[in-house]
Amino acid sequence: MIIARTPLRICLGGGGTDVKEYYSKHGGYLISAAINQYIYIVIHKHFEKNIRLCYSQREIVQTSEEVRHPLVHEAMKMFNIKGGGIEIISFADIPSDTGLGTSSSFLVGLITVLAAYKKIELTRHEIAQMAVRIEREILKEAGGKQDQYIASFGGIQCLMFEKNGRVIPTPLNITNENVKTLEKSALIFYTNVRRNSPNVQTKLIEGIRKKQATLSSLHYIKQLGFRTEEVLCNGNIHEYGDLLDEHWEAKKKLSDKISNSKTNELYERAQKMGATGGKLIGAGGGGYLLLYCSTEKARANVRSMMKKESCEEMRYKFEFEGTKVLIDDTADEKYYSITK
Repeated sequence: MIIARTPLRICLGGGGTDVKEYYSKHGGYLISAAINQYIYIVIHKHFEKNIRLCYSQREIVQTSEEVRHPLVHEAMKMFNIKGGGIEIISFADIPSDTGLGTSSSFLVGLITVLAAYKKIELTRHEIAQMAVRIEREILKEAGGKQDQYIASFGGIQCLMFEKNGRVIPTPLNITNENVKTLEKSALIFYTNVRRNSPNVQTKLIEGIRKKQATLSSLHYIKQLGFRTEEVLCNGNIHEYGDLLDEHWEAKKKLSDKISNSKTNELYERAQKMGATGGKLIGAGGGGYLLLYCSTEKARANVRSMMKKESCEEMRYKFEFEGTKVLIDDTADEKYYSITK
């Protein structure tokens, strides 16, 4: 049995500039952080010569060509796994379609566990690149590159997206004290609204191609990514709340799919309770709402208000390991590890 664990993520600033339609012409930049909410992938050899998959659905097939799950199908093809006798199971701390990058974390974890199964050493860059290739190039799913890289590397990363497609992750130069302040002050609540990320991303891409206003908003959001890095590193960390408010106003201009009346109302009420800023995590449309509260009083007031609205808080810490193999008990075989 082999078990891999892969973190989910929150984008702290600059989100949206990682889509190809933008970075290929202008370059992208954002700050992303892995959190200690995970997806677990288990691969297990079994006696019967079929392939068993258990995710939100269950599949039992004879060959990998028959696998219906598109990510699993393409990943098994990439690793040249054709026959049966294996079972792949996934577990998640957080449901899909909530803005935390679950789909890409699932795929990064799957690549990690399949590489261990095949005894292939991969770098974190290679894992992320394989995930991007499957999602964006083979399956043509709308979206960017942030999720695959932060799931692979973990930590709080400054991600630069060059026009030629190269991605450069650099750990944020932030003190442990500021990390703790950020964890304490940046509260995350579930809005109880699931959303279709590809639809939101498709709308964004259409806007980049056709609307100057969308492009101008993304230029501004990219600059907010640079300013977020500066604020989080220079010790004036509570200024981050003001940047979040700017980010949210700019993000809402990207498309009419970003927000909704319920989210807008929650955000405005949180501000009255003392939150200095916030935004929906991920592409938008629903999922988790990030709210920055710099004082204990504001945090208590916002928590009380959100509880009354049945918006559950997600308690979290930042995660600095990235995707990893937790267990590999395959006997008398070469030890597997992810290289740097």
